[in-house]
Amino acid sequence: MRGSRVGIQAVATLAWALSGAAGAAEPVALEASRDYLLGASLSSGRDPFGTSDQRLSLRPIWAFQLGRFRFATSGASALLAQGRESVDSGVSTVLTRSDLVSLSTSLAIDEGRSWRGDPVYDGLPRVRDTLRGRFTAGVTLSPRWSASLRASQDLLGRGGGLRLDSGLNYRHPISPQTHWDLSIGTGWANRTFRQTHYGIAPAAAAATGLQAHDLGAGFDTVSLGWRITSALNKRWVAYGGLNVSQLQGAVARSPLATRTTTLGASVGLAYRND
Repeated sequence: MRGSRVGIQAVATLAWALSGAAGAAEPVALEASRDYLLGASLSSGRDPFGTSDQRLSLRPIWAFQLGRFRFATSGASALLAQGRESVDSGVSTVLTRSDLVSLSTSLAIDEGRSWRGDPVYDGLPRVRDTLRGRFTAGVTLSPRWSASLRASQDLLGRGGGLRLDSGLNYRHPISPQTHWDLSIGTGWANRTFRQTHYGIAPAAAAATGLQAHDLGAGFDTVSLGWRITSALNKRWVAYGGLNVSQLQGAVARSPLATRTTTLGASVGLAYRND
C-alpha cells in the first residue's frame, strides 16, 4: 500500500502543477450536454504476452454524456469528442479547458490477465482486475499538432501501481468531414506495475519451471498509430486505423513476452445523436 500512496501523491502533484498552467490560460466554460453514440468495431490484434494468436474480434462501442460526465468505451470516446479535446474511456469529466490546455480525470476498470489454459504459462498467478484513477493533460502545440500526458494509479492496491503514458499527435484535415491522425506514444511504469504485469516472482518460477524475472521502474512501450475518421452524414461516423507497438528494455526481455512487436488494425461504424 505504501507504493500506492506514493503513486497517488505523484499524480496529485502533477495535477496541481498542470492545473496552475491551465488556470493561467484563461479556461473557457464547459457546456453540459446529453450526447450519445452507439456502434460496433471490428479489430485484429495480439497480446504480446503468452502464446495467444492474432485474433479478430467484433465488439460494441458506445458513449454518452450526462452533464459534465462522459461514459465511454475506448473505441467510442474519440468519436464523441469534438476538436482536439482528449477524452478517456470509462467515466470521465473535464476539469478545465482553454485554447491551449485541457485537464480531465477519469475512472476505468483495468482488466487483468489469466494464464489458465495457456500451454506454457498456466500456473502463474492471475493479474487481478482493478480500478484505475487517471489524470490527463492535453496541450495544443499548433493548429495541427497536439500532445498529451496521462497518469493512472491503481486505486484498490491490487499491484496495478502507477503508469504514465505520453503521446504526440498530428491531425491532417482532408475535408470538413474527414481527417486522419498520426500518433506516437511512449509508456512508463513504476516497479509495482511492471513486476505485476511483466515479472515472474521466485515462487511462481519454482512452481512453473519458468525463469524468475524481476523489474524496476522504466519505459516499457513505444507505439505508432494512424487513423482516419469521417462523418458520413450528420448522424453516422466511421473510422479505420492501423497501429504497431514495441516492447522496450527489461519488459521485452521478460520470459512472458513471446513477441516484442505487435500489429493491429480496426474499423468501426457508429450512430450519434448530434
